[in-house]
Amino acid sequence: MARSVSRSRAKAPKPGFLGRHGNVYTYVPNLIGYARVAFALYAFSVARTNPTRCFIFYLASFVCDELDGRFARMFNQTSTLGAVLDMVTDRVATSCLLAVLCTIYPSVQPIFLSLLMLDIFSHWFQMYATLAMGSATHKDVHSRSFIVRFYYKHRIFMGFCCVCVEALYLFAYLLGHEEYQKWAPVGMPKAVLPIFSAAGLKLLPGGKVPLLYILCSLVIPGFIIKQAINVVQLRTAAAQLVAFDQKRGTKKKF
Repeated sequence: MARSVSRSRAKAPKPGFLGRHGNVYTYVPNLIGYARVAFALYAFSVARTNPTRCFIFYLASFVCDELDGRFARMFNQTSTLGAVLDMVTDRVATSCLLAVLCTIYPSVQPIFLSLLMLDIFSHWFQMYATLAMGSATHKDVHSRSFIVRFYYKHRIFMGFCCVCVEALYLFAYLLGHEEYQKWAPVGMPKAVLPIFSAAGLKLLPGGKVPLLYILCSLVIPGFIIKQAINVVQLRTAAAQLVAFDQKRGTKKKF
């Protein structure tokens, strides 16, 4: 009996490249993560000279963000390295894009810097709070806030908000270049035009607006929701860290 068991173990096939093998560095989702970094790096290297190419490669990097998680679950290749790589790449890519927007729109630079700081603060506080609670990533939520729990548990809603944020930044980036300020003009009702004028946006001849103006308008609601969630996430994560320290201090006394 013992021999048959040992033989079956010996004959058990080793997990292949598309399984949970021993080299975490070469997991498929991690390879996708490396590609994300490369795409983003190239996008920012041409951000000042070639907006179209920058947009395409940043978009490719953003699409890879969706793919790495899918492949990690598909091939059972989830890893701590992959989780950290995913989060850090998210934060770095968004921060670099906001830095580029600061150079294009210097008059509103404080706004972009505030958004950058809020993004980093909220996610790092959330990361440390979840680690203190014993979770593996910042998406494994034990937050006191219903809004934050709802956000991370409903991936479609979370994806919608994230797409809206990245899309708004990308559209704003493209609108910072003259060739895109007149791209794909769309006729609008006269009653709507004053709204664009009040926002300081330039109208095209014939009462038309660039398509990018309309796209920006569509993603603004999701963008606002995401920033509100960042604020709530920061506040609740800070409260969790304080509670963790207080609990740990109480245990030390006893």
